[in-house]
Amino acid sequence: MKVLYCILILGCCCACGGQGKHKTFSREMKDALGRQVALPDTVRNIVCIRASAIRLVTYAGGADLICGVEEQESREQVFTHLFAHPGLRQKAVIGPSMGGDPELIMAAAPDVIFMSTTTAGDADALQQRTGIPVFTIEYGDIGRNRQTFYSSLRSIGEVLGTRQRVDSLIRYTDRQIGELTRRAKTSGEVPRIYVGGISYKGQKGITSTDPYYAAFDFLKAGNVAAGIDSAYVSPITGTYIDWEQLADWDPQVIFVDTDGLPLVMEEFKARQGANRLLTAYREKRIYTLWPYNNHHTNFEVMLINAWIAGKVLFPGQFSDIDADDKANEILAAFVGRPVADSLVRKWGRCRNVFAGDVPPAVQ
Repeated sequence: MKVLYCILILGCCCACGGQGKHKTFSREMKDALGRQVALPDTVRNIVCIRASAIRLVTYAGGADLICGVEEQESREQVFTHLFAHPGLRQKAVIGPSMGGDPELIMAAAPDVIFMSTTTAGDADALQQRTGIPVFTIEYGDIGRNRQTFYSSLRSIGEVLGTRQRVDSLIRYTDRQIGELTRRAKTSGEVPRIYVGGISYKGQKGITSTDPYYAAFDFLKAGNVAAGIDSAYVSPITGTYIDWEQLADWDPQVIFVDTDGLPLVMEEFKARQGANRLLTAYREKRIYTLWPYNNHHTNFEVMLINAWIAGKVLFPGQFSDIDADDKANEILAAFVGRPVADSLVRKWGRCRNVFAGDVPPAVQ
């Protein structure tokens, strides 16, 4: 019986692989790793594997084409693309996170596999095994590596035929960043600020930070951690400082990632006397921001955080901005639907940690 089962599975896989190999590929495109990938003229079904490939494809307008998802996408997750496209949770599971399973991918029968955080060798091996084009993409970020992000969006748009949407999103993002910078600049202030509680594979406390926090760069604010040597900065394992370093920097305003807030509040409780060394603590200027580092960077959340931080730091210049309206606008632009209410239910509104309710600067 076991032998018969193996024969049936092998036959099914061969059949699926054969179908992929007999498709007509009428165009070629270069992917993020410089591979020339033969593609069909029209792409109707796709899958996305490894860290946040599905998020980039959603940004590029491809959510409706996804025919299978990695296992973690089928579970309850605080991912904006899942709130915007809840039907993705019901798609066929194509294997575990960070790579899927070749047989399950073939069973889903996509026209193209989008693959991130990989090597040319791994991409070639998967393509050869499945007979399905594997197109690699590079994630980049919305800050210092924004052009890498844009390049991936454009490539996805070319593959899927959604280039018009991609170009519109890129223009929108540039306008948002330009407007944030313009408003902050008119204040004439450069406050000393810090963000802590940044999650890296789990919750972290106040000493977990991000020297390249893009929201602060957009506002040209003074991120006190920006001077950390790059040798101590890791997007994988995180960036950490000593509490004494935080006291030495003495930021005027502290922001805390909502995911890390429980740990941060416990730390403040345990260190009540030492907390008084911090100007931000004495003046009760400690605010939450939404988690952005959730299975790779959520670019739309970072952009929302920039507007929230702008309202906190420069209330006069941002007084006309309603936080919920701006969040919905950004989410609609990036993931296709205004789902801020869903995120508020999961994370709460950004607020002053000393207040029982949302402070006026963030309402």
